[in-house]
Amino acid sequence: MQVLVAEDDEHVNEMLVYRLETAGYDVVSFQDGEECWEFLTDVDEPPDALLLDVMMPGMDGLDVLRRLREYDFDPEPAVIIVSGRGLEQDVLTGFDLGADDYVTKPFSPSEVVARLRRILE
Repeated sequence: MQVLVAEDDEHVNEMLVYRLETAGYDVVSFQDGEECWEFLTDVDEPPDALLLDVMMPGMDGLDVLRRLREYDFDPEPAVIIVSGRGLEQDVLTGFDLGADDYVTKPFSPSEVVARLRRILE
């Protein structure tokens, strides 16, 4: 299964990629929302899931999520928002836009992998 990671913090991005690859996922990563969106619209088959940071340069993770849910992907990828913004309104906005889960930073990489595994079952 392929997972796309879009996270502008290089350390967090590398940590997520490492944990996901260790768990057996094929991972592609970006540090910019616009590059992430370009990849999504250029591939023949979308990844099975996306981990999206909210605040990224260019296009933020919520904009990527909004476009993703409006686009005609088949099948539609699962989305987990990974963000330092953990106020109730932030979380509700993520869910309203179609996120399958919302994880606030700091987080346990093992927990993120477990949440992803549950969503993809």
